[in-house]
Amino acid sequence: MVQFWDSIPDNLQNWALDQQVFFTASAPLTGKHVNISPKGLPSSTFSIFGPNHAAYVDATGSGSESISHVYENGRITIMFCSFAKSPRIMRFFCMGKVVEWDDPRFDGLLRKMGKERIEGARAVILLDVFKVQTSCGFGVPLLTTAPTSEEGDTVETKPVLLDRDTMGHWSHRKVETNTLLDYQAENNSSSLDGCPGMRSAMRDHGERVWLALMKARIRKIGTQREAVLVGIFLGMALLLSAQIMLRSLGHQG
Repeated sequence: MVQFWDSIPDNLQNWALDQQVFFTASAPLTGKHVNISPKGLPSSTFSIFGPNHAAYVDATGSGSESISHVYENGRITIMFCSFAKSPRIMRFFCMGKVVEWDDPRFDGLLRKMGKERIEGARAVILLDVFKVQTSCGFGVPLLTTAPTSEEGDTVETKPVLLDRDTMGHWSHRKVETNTLLDYQAENNSSSLDGCPGMRSAMRDHGERVWLALMKARIRKIGTQREAVLVGIFLGMALLLSAQIMLRSLGHQG
């Protein structure tokens, strides 16, 4: 169900641009907020330059979460999903850069993207795609239409979202064949970055949960390099201050 690539497959580039909407996800290194934003038609605002390079035009909005997060740590994920008959989800895991509207590179990037200068556009977000993931998309509803009224030869309709039923059918088959827990053990025991996942899946995968949690905690502490460096600097500063104070007291004595 899940496939990974180190670049954007040629046969999926047009599929991504044909979707009705795409989403961006980002988060700060510290804080409580994880941001998810829907964006307009990819064909109008998104461009794929090559297997590992893409960009989108960022319109002025009520917040600037994505821009702030990309400035801080560069991490951003783009997600496309199909609401049409054939389901699919595709994610671009990226490192991003912000090019604001007053940057000399901005107009050139819009031309490279084949986009007109968009009223209210505040930035182009450049994307360095380091991993691509596709999955079934069974849980994404089907967008269709349903009649609301009929007058003579005219039938008015409205858009509706319908459950595909495919996720339930897939799960039912896994339960019937007694393979659901095996699937969870294989796919749900950890995240892409190795963070511990479902505890039951970890146990079924043969892992010692307490050991995995301890390793994750040590890794988390070890990756907080800035905090470690600041701690070392403050420790050295305190030690130096103490030595100066002791020398001063010694001279006074």
